[in-house]
Amino acid sequence: MPRILIVDDEPGIRQSLKGVFEDEGFQTEAVSSGEECLKKLEQAAYDLVLLDIWLPGIDGIETLRRLREKSSKTHVIMISGHATIATAVTATKLGAYDFIEKPLSLEHTLLIARNALSHRRLQQTNDLLRHQLEQRFNIVGESVPTKALRKQIAIVAPTNSRILIYGESGTGKELVSRNIHFMSHRAAAPFVEVNCAAIPEELIESELFGHTKGSFTGASDPKKGKFELADGGTLFLDEIGDMSLKTQAKV
Repeated sequence: MPRILIVDDEPGIRQSLKGVFEDEGFQTEAVSSGEECLKKLEQAAYDLVLLDIWLPGIDGIETLRRLREKSSKTHVIMISGHATIATAVTATKLGAYDFIEKPLSLEHTLLIARNALSHRRLQQTNDLLRHQLEQRFNIVGESVPTKALRKQIAIVAPTNSRILIYGESGTGKELVSRNIHFMSHRAAAPFVEVNCAAIPEELIESELFGHTKGSFTGASDPKKGKFELADGGTLFLDEIGDMSLKTQAKV
């Protein structure tokens, strides 16, 4: 059951929101200050925090900043009766999921909260799947060459360089490429693999760069190329040596 923490210095708002969320089956607690909020977060994990900006003591923005230092996963919805655009921008940069203005519509607040919790569940599922995928492609072994390989991967992964991986068939070139991807700042973006040896020469450019409708016979619909699909992530060109020199020059 999702846990929700409400932070507002107005007793009426705390009681109303707490009652609504409890009626919907959520485990809900409410506090009146940023200090109490941070103390609660030290004692337990919450899926969602509804945080008022104007609070006694440390305000909502500072509370959000300190909250982010403790928990980057908790979703936060900011609440305010008279916030400026600059305040909203600051809250967004600090990772607030959404911004609700007073006077509150309980129906709208509940909708935003449900969306935030759904987004959090999706993130948790993605994190789990990514962890399982990383474990699946983990390089194991304690031999000197294996340790040296892991060290090389750790060096090149944070860079934006083009990387040439070479070796006999079956030696694990794809495994190395996926490890580089998982250890890079692009890990959350797509990993796109292209088997260059399996694509006919006359179709390889269309496969890599895409095409528009009617650009050649049979192109009945526009198609994104692998480069575009891998934008922000990693493109693994397997068996690139089988690609013609003409196409390699374009790559």
